[in-house]
Amino acid sequence: MAVSRRLFLGGFTAGAVSVTAGAATPAAAAGGPTTTFDGPVVAESYRADSTVNAGFFKTTSTTAHALTVYQAGTSGGGVALNIVSDNPATSAVYLKGREKEHGTLKITHIGHGDGSDHKASGLSIDLRTPGTAAQGIYVTNGDGVPTAGNLICLRNNGRDDFVVKGSGRVGIGMGIGANPWSQLHVVQQAGTDSALMAEGVVRVVDTAAVPMTVDSRGGGALYAEGGALKWRGSDGTVTEIAPA
Repeated sequence: MAVSRRLFLGGFTAGAVSVTAGAATPAAAAGGPTTTFDGPVVAESYRADSTVNAGFFKTTSTTAHALTVYQAGTSGGGVALNIVSDNPATSAVYLKGREKEHGTLKITHIGHGDGSDHKASGLSIDLRTPGTAAQGIYVTNGDGVPTAGNLICLRNNGRDDFVVKGSGRVGIGMGIGANPWSQLHVVQQAGTDSALMAEGVVRVVDTAAVPMTVDSRGGGALYAEGGALKWRGSDGTVTEIAPA
């Protein structure tokens, strides 16, 4: 019968280890002998330098994490988890989830109420090496079917400050969950002197077709036709503002 025990070791090194009772014997190679312990193993450090899968953590618990990595130090440059890959042929990290109400990756920044964390961020991306052409953020759909959800949503002031819908339409200052009416829809907020400002040239390219859409919100459409700047009012009247 296996006897449960807890081991306290100053250091523990092995090529592969599974946990049940027995004497510590490092695995020589894939398929070679392994050491099993029945009960928890506690060690000051653990190192695996192997040519096979060096670790596997799995739990069926509905309350406990499969793996917790905790950096309890409060100063210095040590991090909780350092992942390094030398393989240029694939990603350094694969992350897969089946969430319905949470992000596959959840980042929580515990802030400082005095604002001393003004240089911190929830996500920091550093694209290094002169000449690199790497993309900072890339979102796609490997199945080739567009998502019905948002591609990007920045929500901070009780509204969708910036949102890119699955349709590709972009909204700025929209109500939460609202859909942009145009390819780019900017909503002016109270206390601001304009909804859109450009420092420099604004170019209006000739329209492919005279705008005909009129809706309950009134207003009109500004467009260029044959190089002339025109305005189509809500009643359908077209006025030339500037000639070609």
